[in-house]
Amino acid sequence: MLLIFTVIATCLVAFALVKLIDKFLPSGARPVVSILLWAATIFLAYLIYESIMKPIRFDEEKNERYKVAVKTLLDLKKAQLGYKKVNGEYADSFEKLVAFIDNGTFDIVTRKDTTIIDHKKNAAFRITVGADGVGGFFKDTVIINKIGTVSVKDSLFRGNDRYKNLSSVKFKDIEVPVVMKTTFVERNETKLPVLEAIIDKNALLAGLDEELLAQENKVEDINEINGDKIVLGSLVDVTLTGNWPKRYGNNE
Repeated sequence: MLLIFTVIATCLVAFALVKLIDKFLPSGARPVVSILLWAATIFLAYLIYESIMKPIRFDEEKNERYKVAVKTLLDLKKAQLGYKKVNGEYADSFEKLVAFIDNGTFDIVTRKDTTIIDHKKNAAFRITVGADGVGGFFKDTVIINKIGTVSVKDSLFRGNDRYKNLSSVKFKDIEVPVVMKTTFVERNETKLPVLEAIIDKNALLAGLDEELLAQENKVEDINEINGDKIVLGSLVDVTLTGNWPKRYGNNE
């Protein structure tokens, strides 16, 4: 609002000065007034330029920071899914997660679809068959054989150690903590693990224009991150979806 009033006032002053030059001022005073008009015009042009560029600069800086934050959350998601695959639940601390990546292994297995005799069903129907099962019931099954192991680190983070810094987002001189919580929810009498990780947008965008930051916290747009937090997962729903649009990274 202040910018709008300033621009309007400057335009009115410039218009008034033009009228003064034309009707009342002597010719000797006109150069001075002309200089003042030029100064006012330059100042007005600067205000207009800043009013256009300020939100553009804000969006550019915001997008850079959001991309770094989302990348951290996607790394956290990858690490936690690996932990859950082995342990059946999510790691409840970053220390436990890092230790798992450093020392854990994944089994390398082969899977083979096959058909076998359904002895239980044959017995239920009092069907007696030979070793070949001909004349009885069969069922489909999968035979899984372990043929080796591979380290979690090589499988998930080969060639880098980003996983050691999942507890915070670092952007230049800014460092914002990642708040991670885990628990279980019950679905059909079965307890399922859930995970939620949160990054505070206000802390991540610290140092930027406060008025634009306030607007950012209130945004409601499918192409933006709504609310004042960047969120991965949920503590009430079985999901690891992120609340960011896909332009920042995969949110499925």
